[in-house]
Amino acid sequence: MTRADERLQRLLIALPTMADEPKLTIEQLAARVGTTAKILRADFQSLDRDDTPPGFVESIALYWGADSVSMRSSHFKRPMRLTRPEVAALELGLGILEQEQPIDERHLVVNVRARLREIAVRSVDTVVDKRKVGATAEVASPFAVEPARDTEWDAVIVLQRAIESQHVVQLTYQRSNDTDVTVRRVRPYALVRADASIYLVAYCERSDALRVFRLDRVRAAMAASDAFERPADFTVESVLQQGHVFVQDAPAAESLVVRYSPTVARWIAERERGDLHADGSLLVHYPLADESWAIRHVLQYGPDAVIVAPERVRHALALVLQRALDELPV
Repeated sequence: MTRADERLQRLLIALPTMADEPKLTIEQLAARVGTTAKILRADFQSLDRDDTPPGFVESIALYWGADSVSMRSSHFKRPMRLTRPEVAALELGLGILEQEQPIDERHLVVNVRARLREIAVRSVDTVVDKRKVGATAEVASPFAVEPARDTEWDAVIVLQRAIESQHVVQLTYQRSNDTDVTVRRVRPYALVRADASIYLVAYCERSDALRVFRLDRVRAAMAASDAFERPADFTVESVLQQGHVFVQDAPAAESLVVRYSPTVARWIAERERGDLHADGSLLVHYPLADESWAIRHVLQYGPDAVIVAPERVRHALALVLQRALDELPV
């Protein structure tokens, strides 16, 4: 199955290349993109629409023959400039990145954010904007990145320095659903962002194995004087699977089994490995290390995701839904 994000990446390379060099054959264009002519043809065909409304005019028209391909569009002839929604998205992303950088490296992101504001489209580019804010208004960032809690931010600084200097760290950590904290000596290898959270990948001396700790569960981090040597064969990819962390702070003893309806199965299959059934539904197995995550994950898909196993997580989800119903006004 062709992933939608991979197809989009190829098209984003192919279309501007065609605009710059209109006489390329489809084989030459495919070579520039880094794929085959057969795959590139399929990418172009995916742009066809059967539900085009009457009077609709194509903004990009593609023509391809046996060995040639051409395009008609004015989009790639105008100067490229960021729109306000694009500026907002970049500003938010850079703000998050700035928070994650070591203190002595943040000025690099600050400079990029300042340059971004200089090249952004001004908010007076439309008549509506002129009426609302006046002709002298400048674009302002509509987003502010909420800073991390003090304890979490202090832990980030300690961990980043320990990763760079390869020194052991003593973690005070509280696992999900635990009321007590534990103290562990770890050898920090990397900080990883996945599943909308930040994780510490580290070798835990108590477990004598590689473990992953969620940063928001770290209550304190204190650098030790002991040095360590990071394994030469360590890679961040070794702890990620399809963009998800699958090594947890304790080994997952069982799996969460979720069935996705045919309505969403196609999109889930693009980023998860699972068993596709004849009715179009998809069955996916996840390592179950956090029951609260399992419930949140399934709830976001509404009726299109059902927990198949384990039974206790199904029951916990039912209780969450029942409490929500009980709180509704009569």
